[in-house]
Amino acid sequence: MSNQSRKNLNKEFQAHYLSSSLPGVRLGFTLMILTFSVFALFNNFVFPGSPEQLFYNRYWIISPFLVIAVVVTYIPLLQKWLQPIYIVLNICIALVIFYIGITASPLLNGFESYYAWVMLVIIGFFTFFRMPLNITIIIAGIQFLAFVLATLLNGSYLHNPFTFFNNIFYVVTVYLFGFIMVFMFRKLNWKNFLHAKAHSENYKKMSLEVKERKQAEQLLKQSQFMYINTINSIPDWIYVVDKDLRFVILNTSLQEEHLRQGFPVNCIGKKITRVYPYIPASTLDEINQVFKTGQILIGEQQFFLRDKTIFGETRKVPIFKENEVHQVMTIMRNRSKEKEIEELKQKNIEQKEIMLREIHHRVKNNLAIVISLLNLQLRNNKDPELHRIICDIEMRIRSMALIHEHLYRSDNLDRIPLASYLRSLLGIIMGAFSDHKINMVHQLEPVDVNIEIALPLGLIANELITNAFKYAFPGIINGEIQVQLIKESDDQYMLIIKDNGVGLPATFSMDSDKSLGLFIVRLLVEQLGGSIEIDRHNGTAFTIRFVNSTVKKNEILMN
Repeated sequence: MSNQSRKNLNKEFQAHYLSSSLPGVRLGFTLMILTFSVFALFNNFVFPGSPEQLFYNRYWIISPFLVIAVVVTYIPLLQKWLQPIYIVLNICIALVIFYIGITASPLLNGFESYYAWVMLVIIGFFTFFRMPLNITIIIAGIQFLAFVLATLLNGSYLHNPFTFFNNIFYVVTVYLFGFIMVFMFRKLNWKNFLHAKAHSENYKKMSLEVKERKQAEQLLKQSQFMYINTINSIPDWIYVVDKDLRFVILNTSLQEEHLRQGFPVNCIGKKITRVYPYIPASTLDEINQVFKTGQILIGEQQFFLRDKTIFGETRKVPIFKENEVHQVMTIMRNRSKEKEIEELKQKNIEQKEIMLREIHHRVKNNLAIVISLLNLQLRNNKDPELHRIICDIEMRIRSMALIHEHLYRSDNLDRIPLASYLRSLLGIIMGAFSDHKINMVHQLEPVDVNIEIALPLGLIANELITNAFKYAFPGIINGEIQVQLIKESDDQYMLIIKDNGVGLPATFSMDSDKSLGLFIVRLLVEQLGGSIEIDRHNGTAFTIRFVNSTVKKNEILMN
């Protein structure tokens, strides 16, 4: 313990020592005053006018100080000043001892009682004034010095040295017994003080602990109350089981369903297999798995009740206590209506797909009818120019019909595999120009596009490839046409159609309106929001760059 802590503890002990002795001080000083009063009255009435009585009356000088010592104990405002007040009173008592001794002659009758009175004062001082030990020693020394000086100055030593030293011996003896008594009292009170302080601190700690425990219990009760109220306010079916698979909690919704279905309502403490005798073994296995792993399990379950069948979503949630799964909460949500809506949506989607497939099939058939009508028209007209025009239109219609053919046969009605479509289109064009000895080479990377992209690209490829067959190889038996579909970035693609033929004339321009086919190509590139480049080195190469908006749309949906 530090010196400061020791000092503070001593101050606290002194305050306790003084305050605890107040009842004894009041009683002791009151008895002393009464004793002096009775003694004085007795002598006045029994021995009136005796010389001893005159000497004894001098002792009344100490009475006011004793009265003050009693009165101040009853005044709360003065109690914190008791120690300095008692120091002043005892210094005054030392002056009284000196005054009575110096004014009394050893020749007077009753002088021999002077030292006895001093001893009584000393005993009262040590008994009732509870002051610090160092102050007690100083005041006792002052009082003893006052007694010695008084007996020296009044001639007691010269009158009878034996009596002088004998009286001093008795007074010193009383002082020594007083010091021993004070020391023992202080030591005993010190132990009692420490013991009481320890008990008080323990009591405070226990009181604080009890208070904190009560607060914790109150908070726990409030938490449990809110927890149960929250569970009861949820419309889902909720129950909690312990490790023995006994019910701990059933919320209000589940209890109401029990009433409707005829199941027992008071299920707390009962095993789940007793309440639900037909519960699937898989459900019990899932609960045990949650106890073992501490992980949430989400699943679907079909409930066969007495009056209906319910499709539900189940969540099995672990409840931890001291880092261990203490209980498992099962939350069952009725998804029957949602499942009906989902099934209806799925049915509508399937019907829509059937209708779309039928539409694409009919569009393809209608386009085939148009092609047949055009062929009939050719049979009745031998004009070669008309024949050329109708063949071009027929090729364009076939490219469009091929789109609907792919959509009709595709698993995804809004996606067309562009590479497969272009390969089919190349096959049709090769068949139309089977009399040409031109080699067709293609390099097509797989990519899915929507009809808004596939249709313009098909028409563009049809125009450029048919033009190559018609005009790139005049009088040439052998030649090569290359078709490439290349991915530049995530959504950027290139369609390259290249031939090693005679090339374009020097006056050729994409902005010219003389060629309907190339005019259509330019419009279709603008429709795609792309660009077209022409390379006339070693033949002709058309490079069409476009953005696959289908990729961007998928990324947006995924994000």
